[in-house]
Amino acid sequence: MANESTDYSIYCDETWTSPDMRLGFPCFVFYGLLLTKEIESQLCKELREYKESHGLFIDGKYVELKWADADKGYKSSEKTGKPNRYEEYIDIFFDYLKREKIGFGYLFLSQSDYQRIEPEFITSHNCGKHDFFFMLYFQFLYHCFIKNQTKHNKLDIFIDDRNMGAEGVRYDINLLRSCLNKRLYLDAAPRMQIPLNKELRKQFEESIQLISMESSSDSNVIQISDLSAGCVRYSIENKVKPPPKIGQLTLFTNDEKEVDEEESSKSKLSKYFYTRLRQIDKYKDIQLDKPSYHHRFNIFPFSFI
Repeated sequence: MANESTDYSIYCDETWTSPDMRLGFPCFVFYGLLLTKEIESQLCKELREYKESHGLFIDGKYVELKWADADKGYKSSEKTGKPNRYEEYIDIFFDYLKREKIGFGYLFLSQSDYQRIEPEFITSHNCGKHDFFFMLYFQFLYHCFIKNQTKHNKLDIFIDDRNMGAEGVRYDINLLRSCLNKRLYLDAAPRMQIPLNKELRKQFEESIQLISMESSSDSNVIQISDLSAGCVRYSIENKVKPPPKIGQLTLFTNDEKEVDEEESSKSKLSKYFYTRLRQIDKYKDIQLDKPSYHHRFNIFPFSFI
């Protein structure tokens, strides 16, 4: 996706398995949606038009389509007989992904690893919980998007401000921006050779222009990213098997059919997402819990060495 004159945006957030849930693989997921400024304008317009034409623009405000409210979409669809608006909203995401207009990436790690390493990190670095979280955000942004895609192109990063804080201390997002830019410079500077000149160094160290807090309730782009991440996390934590490839038959017992009919709305939406993803030819073999180095759907299982 990257070229020398492109400006990018990344809309990102994080999500995790609730501590009171007993699932196959409790996890933390850092995720984001990457797009150029030009495509961002087109996508925002299409998402607004969808909501306006489907009764989701009320009293001058757009109704928020949240992963947590997936039940509403299915209940409404069953009651009215109309298409499920959550599935239709996700269809817009896949239309852009298939045409290679956007990129989606996520880093995930087990909840047990997170809880095991966090206190060790805090002790060894003489820091707080927010610093550990900050380190993971750096790993996610750098490896999923910046290292191989945006590189030193101009980039604005928008983070949902819902969870950006720990122990009563807010994250220093300017420090995150500075660290990412310095890493870009180090990647570009030839090792053991003369450093880049001041002007070029400045270009690299100011590639990431902005890291801003943004509320998901005000951003349709964050919402579509949130829905996608909800489906991803659900699939990982419940160890959902990949859907069959196109044209491949599956055999169900009667018991399996009955269970399928009673499955939750989140399970249905997650399976819909997984199926739609694998219907795209280049992702037909993708597994949501395995590494993927496709630039437009990057999966980064994170582990501590």
